[in-house]
Amino acid sequence: MLKILFLSLLAGSLGLLVFASTPAAAAAKVEAVGGATTFGAPDGESLASPVAAMVSQADGSGYWIATRAGVVTNFGQAQHFGDMAGTSLNQPIVGMAVTPTGNGYWLVAADGGIFSFGGAHFHGSTGQMTLNSPIVGMATSFDNGYWLVAADGGIFSFGGATFYGSMGATALNRPIVAMLPSGSGLGYWLLAEDGGIFTFGDASFYGSAPGEGYAGPFVGMIPVSDGRGYALVHSDGRITPFGMSILRNDPVCDPWPVVDVSVAGAGAVLLRTPNSQPNDSPTNLSGKIDGQYLRELIIHSQSCQTPREPAFLELSPPLSQPVQTSSFGWRRHPIWGDISIHTGSDFIGPNRTSGGPALAVADGTVLAVLDLVAYGKTIVLNHGGQIATVYAHLSWVSVEAGDVLETGHALGGVGSTGLSTGVHLHFELRINGMARDPSAYLDLSDSLPSVE
Repeated sequence: MLKILFLSLLAGSLGLLVFASTPAAAAAKVEAVGGATTFGAPDGESLASPVAAMVSQADGSGYWIATRAGVVTNFGQAQHFGDMAGTSLNQPIVGMAVTPTGNGYWLVAADGGIFSFGGAHFHGSTGQMTLNSPIVGMATSFDNGYWLVAADGGIFSFGGATFYGSMGATALNRPIVAMLPSGSGLGYWLLAEDGGIFTFGDASFYGSAPGEGYAGPFVGMIPVSDGRGYALVHSDGRITPFGMSILRNDPVCDPWPVVDVSVAGAGAVLLRTPNSQPNDSPTNLSGKIDGQYLRELIIHSQSCQTPREPAFLELSPPLSQPVQTSSFGWRRHPIWGDISIHTGSDFIGPNRTSGGPALAVADGTVLAVLDLVAYGKTIVLNHGGQIATVYAHLSWVSVEAGDVLETGHALGGVGSTGLSTGVHLHFELRINGMARDPSAYLDLSDSLPSVE
């Protein structure tokens, strides 16, 4: 509701799904769980705006997908009742809900503006209110009405929807991402991004992700038909049951995260969309933004892999005779001057040379070839076991996404692309997406003294 071969055998054993960049012909993916059926997904050529939300017919015979600009596409037996195509919106669409009979639907924008189509009636909105937090979704009441939910847990009820309480006055650890009515419609659950559950009315508590040791982000909930449980959906596709729910799903190695969930008959359909590659003007936040993008890309691409801890001195040098010029950790940024975390180690070659091409530090598959604001031309290698390495500021690249490489394979020229003060290689080790100090794992026995 919310918002090629590693030598062939190795690629299969890693469970890899290769990512290069967002395919021009794809805008979303839909996958089914628990016996639900998929009917297709919109392509990028027909949509000018990113996909935002999805909702299904109750019997699972079709679904609708809406973009942030309010364009609606229909699949299966779901009928198209209209959309906001050609209309300029004040705020993007963030959620969608269907009438109990399936004869219409509503779209909700981030400011709480409501747009109704078909048999869906307008009962009010927050479009003219000043909100403390943006609206993130909506849910349909059985009594001819709807609720809107804000990121801070504020609830707004309209029409026949009854207000049972909210988290609007409570400080949350993580924002609310979804709302789910109870089986009777006399209550509802709120789901926080970290998997925290908040209950209101007759909605009962059956457990939460933090209580079971699961980390976020979570994106939606799937109810048991009689209301005696629910399943939580993680952005990597993992589904965890609580109460009487038996619906499970293992994580999928897919770089596109799940962004929305829709109940479809006895199961559900999951909506995946690609994360947008950062392309804003350079600022002192660009490195952090690029790093977060890489983290999410790696986590979702490796989510089905069994994690392992790399051994000390397991990785070969990323350059021939590397000279370290900056280490992992806190430092004063050489461009912006602020104190920030340096998430890798920088290297050059002997005598202040570029050092030749960047080298793969271990066998792996090219996960991505990117051009980022701060990192510049960047290559990401997938080594399995939720281990990845990043090579940034390259002047040119000689590999493509999906290439299977052996240790020491040349990746591209060391350069100064992106936000850089000079030619060097920025190298990162990432384990489950998180940057780790690579110094303990790199075998630099043949390296030259550091010039930090």
